[in-house]
Amino acid sequence: MRTLVTGFTGKVGYEVAKKLKAENVYHVCAVRDPEKAEAAFGDEYDFVKLDFSDPGTFDEALEQVDRIFLMYPPGGNFPFKKFLEQAKKSGIVHIAYLSLKDAQYIPFLHHYKMEKLIKKSAIPYTFVRAGYFMQNLNDFLREEIKEKQRIFVPAGKGKTSFVDTRDLAEISALALVHSERHKNKSYAVTGAEALDFYEVAEIMTNILGVNIEYTEPSVKEFKAYMEKRGENKAFINVTAGIHISTKLGLAKGVTHDYQKITGGEPTNIRTYIEDFKEYWEG
Repeated sequence: MRTLVTGFTGKVGYEVAKKLKAENVYHVCAVRDPEKAEAAFGDEYDFVKLDFSDPGTFDEALEQVDRIFLMYPPGGNFPFKKFLEQAKKSGIVHIAYLSLKDAQYIPFLHHYKMEKLIKKSAIPYTFVRAGYFMQNLNDFLREEIKEKQRIFVPAGKGKTSFVDTRDLAEISALALVHSERHKNKSYAVTGAEALDFYEVAEIMTNILGVNIEYTEPSVKEFKAYMEKRGENKAFINVTAGIHISTKLGLAKGVTHDYQKITGGEPTNIRTYIEDFKEYWEG
């Protein structure tokens, strides 16, 4: 068993690599710049060059692996059909694809299209359809929380089913290691509760000892502010879209696939905030 881990520099790919490493499962991490990755991580992980916009990198990345943890990189259109064709030729026996909860019902999402392409490739798969990442709070929302003590997203009063990326990585790693058990299955992975951002702000306030507010900006206010901050327009639109679905009440569904697969309970947001509180302190 030899696994290619894509999205290593992201919130989930890195956690998948950590899980596989802990289980002593051979894996190689796909990055655009192996030298830069080696400088950052030393010999802790093995790296191979993979740029989804450059089909010339596909052969080498797929050369010594038989399964893939696959993520769709943010921004741009990539030749994924060609990548999947090459994966099939290279003898890939399983793909664990990180998708989005309810993606199968939303044809305009790239995840919907990717799931269709993977099925069409006839490579056995597991679709890990994720709820809203808790780690967004210590990623693109971190600066506003740390510097201005506010959560600034246009989600209204809607609730969302937060999930810890470490739990997503656990399910993905299990799907790769026990691929026959999870062959051609789809899992919707969320936490055990749906929360609105007012509740999240209150929990953060209690744990951090600093008053964190959820300011509930409009979509227009959010986009204008993010543009002023210099964020990429495509990123702004995608981020706004994610939170609009929450505002409309479309993101509150809680599932129990994590419990069914692992026999345990998913990470709750209080544990997550305790584990990551250094990101917002100081």
